[in-house]
Amino acid sequence: MEQLKLTAAALCGTMVLSAVILMLTPERENGMMRFAVRIFFLLSILLPVVTLEADDFTLPESVLEEPEGDLGALAQQQLESAARQLLCQKAEAILESHGVEEGKVEMEIHIDGEESISITSLRVLVSQQELAAALTATAELNETFGVTATLVTTENENDGEDQKSADS
Repeated sequence: MEQLKLTAAALCGTMVLSAVILMLTPERENGMMRFAVRIFFLLSILLPVVTLEADDFTLPESVLEEPEGDLGALAQQQLESAARQLLCQKAEAILESHGVEEGKVEMEIHIDGEESISITSLRVLVSQQELAAALTATAELNETFGVTATLVTTENENDGEDQKSADS
């Protein structure tokens, strides 16, 4: 890729140099100079192609590997992952705006056949100290995402027990 960038830069420089040379030549020598500039430009295009080694054309193994499974399903998973990540970041920003610094958000989403994203569950993991601030943030989370946020303290996360469900 770096070789391609260098070649493109060299071609641009060659074009500029050729244009300057043609502008500076007198009218009576214009025909011969045009021929010389064309040869020069042609050689500058061919030189990188001729000097390339076989290693320059070798693609990395990761590009050559066939993806396993259905490409549509793989694209669907990547889309869901990206959407989940962006929505979680938005939810964490809402928590931070309410003073919850250590809150983590877990979200389950589903992409319908109509290509719309549905949030099926929203869990907010907070420490016991930040539970009061998180309770005030859940109203905004519920309104923003259209689903009832469930607050879980990190002390009870390992037990799987929900500390408090935030129903607004």
